Amino acid sequence: MTARSKESGLKYATNVLQDQCQSVLIFWLGFRPLKMEELTELLSDVPKEELVSKLHALQNLRVVNPICDKADCYSLTEDGDQLRRLMISVSVWGVQQQDENADRQSMFVIEPELDASIKDLVKYRQTVEKYL
Repeated sequence: MTARSKESGLKYATNVLQDQCQSVLIFWLGFRPLKMEELTELLSDVPKEELVSKLHALQNLRVVNPICDKADCYSLTEDGDQLRRLMISVSVWGVQQQDENADRQSMFVIEPELDASIKDLVKYRQTVEKYL
């Protein structure tokens, strides 16, 4: 993506976020550090090879830490955390606008507890998919 350095900052950011898999990875890795096995469970519709490729792409963009921690977990960098916060804000705004335009009441969304089991996080995927 560095070859696109002449495009606007917004265009650069949207190029990163328009990849559904990358956006979902950013969400989950900002929730808490996760092992590859956990990521494959949370993104069960993405082949592991593609997941690894997306993780490497995000590492190259300095969004995901280039080295797993001692527990062999992936996590976001500080830049990744900032991007995640912006992504969530824009996603919530978008859903609220869609609901308002359709005369629907927007749903209040609460993230799961940080110590939630993977089983509970998998149940939360539908909510994530609505926003991302």
